[in-house]
Amino acid sequence: MKKDINSNGYIFLYATVLVVVVAALLTGAVLWFHPYQERNEKNEKRIHILRAAGIPDVNKDNAAKLFEQHCTASFLLDENGNATEDGTLPLFVIDRRISVIPMQGSGLWGPISGYLAIDGDGSTIVGANFDHKSETPGLGGEITTEKFQSQFSGKQIMKNGQLVPIEFDAITGATKTSNGVKEMIDKTLESYARFFEKLKP
Repeated sequence: MKKDINSNGYIFLYATVLVVVVAALLTGAVLWFHPYQERNEKNEKRIHILRAAGIPDVNKDNAAKLFEQHCTASFLLDENGNATEDGTLPLFVIDRRISVIPMQGSGLWGPISGYLAIDGDGSTIVGANFDHKSETPGLGGEITTEKFQSQFSGKQIMKNGQLVPIEFDAITGATKTSNGVKEMIDKTLESYARFFEKLKP
């Protein structure tokens, strides 16, 4: 008996099989690409850390090798600035003297992030690196430019054992993103203040 391909049963069966096949293909693709995605994200993180610390000529091809050469330690800190397995504040030590800390914040259209590199005595910014996912090019997107990032180098974060507010030139026409950067930096430094106090000679 010939099946009626226009029947509801046949259409339902066809749609069900199609959905199952597509779902299987998508799941396979996700599992296949996941290791590559993780590797790329890890490599991108290394690039940002090294650039914040002032390591020159870092790119996706040499980031892993340079990170292995320059990152002399990494650990988690607790709220009192002590290294512990249960800590929640990551810290990377570059060339045995520069502390690099990650930052997370909010811009105009979405998350912004970055890394601050602090000198060995915990008082001065060595460098900064910022990133975003959806800020407007030419406006909020300017946080990723060397011109914006370079102004943080040499700024003090601690004076007489106290945190110093970080002042910088905001981006014209991107007040929300600029405020987001300031808030992100202030909150991050406040979280790590106890650790930097311990570095004081």
